[in-house]
Amino acid sequence: MTRTAGVNELVLEVADLEAAERFYTEVLGFPVIDRWEGEVFRGREAVWVLAGGTRIGLWKPALGISRARGGVHVHYALSVAAEDYDAVVEGVRSRGGVVDEVEFGPGNARSAYVADPDHNVVEFWTWDVTQGSPGAPRAVTDGVYGL
Repeated sequence: MTRTAGVNELVLEVADLEAAERFYTEVLGFPVIDRWEGEVFRGREAVWVLAGGTRIGLWKPALGISRARGGVHVHYALSVAAEDYDAVVEGVRSRGGVVDEVEFGPGNARSAYVADPDHNVVEFWTWDVTQGSPGAPRAVTDGVYGL
């Protein structure tokens, strides 16, 4: 069994970023905790809000990390303890999963991405999203798409 602590992150593709931000902040009352823009995020534009302990990303259409398909579903992240990360990645690989690994910030967090048969991307992430932004992503696995 793969041990996780729950859903860490959910990303939604949105047609109108400002309208989506207004809905999630004004209608639902979620605070904005991060904003992606500029070249450090490869031109990707996004607003991140916090819903309890779950970070929700509102993304303009674009291919994401590990070739996540814009317009269908981008990806979701499951929280894993830092001490369990290597075992989780090895377990997924040993069961045939092709894993792309990414580090956020200068060693702040680690992520592993694997696509399901329908190309939904599942992420296993060590970051505590209640701590704000972990920093910009950097590919650990050679050839990680989107970085």
